[in-house]
Amino acid sequence: MSIVCPCRKLEKIQLTYDECCAPFITNKKLAPTAESLMRARYTAYAKLAIDFVDQTQIAVEPNDFNKDEALKWAQGSEWLGLEIKSKSKGDEKDLTGIVEFIAHYKDKESGKDLTHHETSLFTHEKDGWKFKQGNIHGAQPQKRLEVKIGRNDPCSCGSGKKYKKCCG
Repeated sequence: MSIVCPCRKLEKIQLTYDECCAPFITNKKLAPTAESLMRARYTAYAKLAIDFVDQTQIAVEPNDFNKDEALKWAQGSEWLGLEIKSKSKGDEKDLTGIVEFIAHYKDKESGKDLTHHETSLFTHEKDGWKFKQGNIHGAQPQKRLEVKIGRNDPCSCGSGKKYKKCCG
């Protein structure tokens, strides 16, 4: 029995993993388009092939991608399918491509169905397509866990001065 590729679970035309993303993830072929790389990167999360995700991106900062955290997220998720919302350029002869997608997954701990909605920019380099940057849709701002000290509040160091005149 052939297993449907994780990136094709939500589609009418379903390809097997071997027909779809396996050749890219196993480095037998380069992804010919930005969309095919996007699909392979999603499938790499489902298959816990985090090295492939790391190898197919352009890192702006050395610490931008944490492989351990990515693996932890991948292991803690049940990957339900990939929905391609739109694409612009990204064909074999293009130098850039944009793919908007929604990754559907279930958090194993909470049992909640979740989505990751992103518009990703890809660039074509000498060694194939690479993920350059992503814009996450609907991302919630980080919530402050600690209490914010106001400028006119007493300083937390215990000096008795206002924060702005002491440690602020």
